[in-house]
Amino acid sequence: MHSRRKSPYLFLILLVIICSLGLDYIQMRKGSSAYLFRPHLKKPAVKHEENLGEIIHQYVLTLGITEDAISQYRDSEGIQHMMIMASPELYTDLERLLDEELAKREVTTTKKTREHDPDKVYHLWSIQGKDHQRLSLLVSSPLEPVITTPGEKSVQVQPDRPKIAIIIDDMGNSLDAIYEICALNENITVAVLPYSPLAHETASIARQNGLEVILHLPLESLNNVYDNNNTEGIILSDMSPEEIEYAVADSLTQVPYIAGVNTHMGSKITSLPKAIRTVLEQIQGKELYFVDSRTTARSVAYDVAQEMGIPSGFRHVFLDSEFDEIFIRKQLMLLFRHAQKNGSAIAICHPSPETLKVLKESLYLAAEYNLQTVFASEIVQ
Repeated sequence: MHSRRKSPYLFLILLVIICSLGLDYIQMRKGSSAYLFRPHLKKPAVKHEENLGEIIHQYVLTLGITEDAISQYRDSEGIQHMMIMASPELYTDLERLLDEELAKREVTTTKKTREHDPDKVYHLWSIQGKDHQRLSLLVSSPLEPVITTPGEKSVQVQPDRPKIAIIIDDMGNSLDAIYEICALNENITVAVLPYSPLAHETASIARQNGLEVILHLPLESLNNVYDNNNTEGIILSDMSPEEIEYAVADSLTQVPYIAGVNTHMGSKITSLPKAIRTVLEQIQGKELYFVDSRTTARSVAYDVAQEMGIPSGFRHVFLDSEFDEIFIRKQLMLLFRHAQKNGSAIAICHPSPETLKVLKESLYLAAEYNLQTVFASEIVQ
């Protein structure tokens, strides 16, 4: 009896619950307040901004420019840098294509310049997208030779201007440094330490961007005990001739694409004629030149190299024996004056922020001094 009496009440309770749920659902569908149901909110579609670097990289490849002719990085300000080597014909096609495609994307080209050195032309683009992306595009192309027909007078070549060569030592520890040097658009010689962690990558990027690479060979110093004991591959005065031969030969294999060798430290070894001759014997006959960094006035390295018939030179000016911008600018002017007086000069410096800043801001002044910036290989004799 009791179970039968409860049945109508259970039915009524269930009916009330179902009706309440139904009404609550209807309220939710209408957009009104509901107790149990909540409207399903659609997630907004994620908008993916087109990457300027990817766009340009895609079009570069479609023109047949290979990956090994392209390098890129992003600097500390978030600006993407892309550097490309291309023939003049390919650059003309690339310029036309990018002008069309970037205009479609409402991309602004704020700067386009051409800067010449003796055998190249550089095209520099500064590009900004509508989403505040910024990209610096540098394309280097060889200068096209001037062709004259028989009987036609060729353009008179001006006499050679005095030359300066800048060697940047201690490379191989930072890719940021080599990219900044590439962006200078100058004929810079890059001296790479043989056992530095990024030696191969640095040399490859330098070569790809038309810079000259040399081995920065560590030699024993008179007073730098710490580096004498902690520099891998260093040549020490107490080594036997066989040990020196092996050490130099091994260092030569550590850095690819080298055109020459200069000295890292070395105030002790370069003042010992027998030891430095053993070092230079490993360079002799390998189509390499030698630059004595002259870390001591007692160095005989240049004289011995000359006796051995090795194309050689020596450092005239240290640009950054003090890492101070004012000092470095003064030294740069000293380099200019030395080259004007003597016809050529070699400077050595390091990839410090202060040095790279001065070179970026002031190296162009060489042209105003009627100088040309060349690789060290063009000064050694």
